[in-house]
Amino acid sequence: MSKKYWLLFLIGLPVLFLLWYFTIKNNDYAIKFEAKALPGEIVYRVDSPIFDKMEINNSEIKSDFSKVIQETELNAESYELTWIIKPKNDSISEVKVKVSNKNNSFKDRFFLLIGQNKFQKEMKAEIAYFKKALSTNRALYTVQLEGKSVIPENTCACITTNSKVDQKAFEMMKTIDILSNYILENDLETLGRPRILINSWNKQTKNINFSFCFPIAKMQTYPKDLLIDIQKITSEKALKASFHGNYMFSHNAWFHLLDYAEKNNIEVKSENILEIFKDNPQMGGDESLWEAEIYFPILE
Repeated sequence: MSKKYWLLFLIGLPVLFLLWYFTIKNNDYAIKFEAKALPGEIVYRVDSPIFDKMEINNSEIKSDFSKVIQETELNAESYELTWIIKPKNDSISEVKVKVSNKNNSFKDRFFLLIGQNKFQKEMKAEIAYFKKALSTNRALYTVQLEGKSVIPENTCACITTNSKVDQKAFEMMKTIDILSNYILENDLETLGRPRILINSWNKQTKNINFSFCFPIAKMQTYPKDLLIDIQKITSEKALKASFHGNYMFSHNAWFHLLDYAEKNNIEVKSENILEIFKDNPQMGGDESLWEAEIYFPILE
């Protein structure tokens, strides 16, 4: 190759790199880490405000829990974060966070190129803060998979409401006295522990519709109440898990059951998920010992 072509090559290569770096590359930089959690557990924590200084304006969750796109603000700068989550093995996930400055991307890339990366260090500190918060949260509960089972059939007195997934425990606390008074005032016989039936679950918005229920004995007619309806929870095949921890985190068992179903080629529903609570939070005690049975219906 002649000196002329070598010269063109040596000049052209940096030009092509700069062209790619400043105009084609789809993010300013990326931050990677690993976490001992399933993708769903990570995604739903990403959507929660557990950063140090960074504020979340909007989150868009992909339905298979592989990606979250966020609009954020940190130190008066607006960023788009693209979280890509992939399972590494049965217990660890790999996380890659692509960062783009929405208004000053060229400036950030230029300063990174010349070795000035104060803003990158600030973002790395926020991601490290999130990782620590995720680890702390994950230690608050345990999930034990039990395989195939059957949802127990019951007739129940229920109150149905809409909520975010991570707010269902608060909704239950708001209505438990109404259900308890209905049982006591009408002298109804209870036949088991309180439970919730998830009627619908939007994985992307985290919205659920659920019925909070007390199982009661069958009767010809039931006392009428404007807030309470009588529902029959039918028996059907399901995957079962045992959850231990504060019930506000019990939805994390859903991710473990979904993961088990995928790995074992079992089709499951996203509705009629049943949680049976074996302990009464109003009695206090060690939250790590609170137990719930989680049933994920099998699609047949």
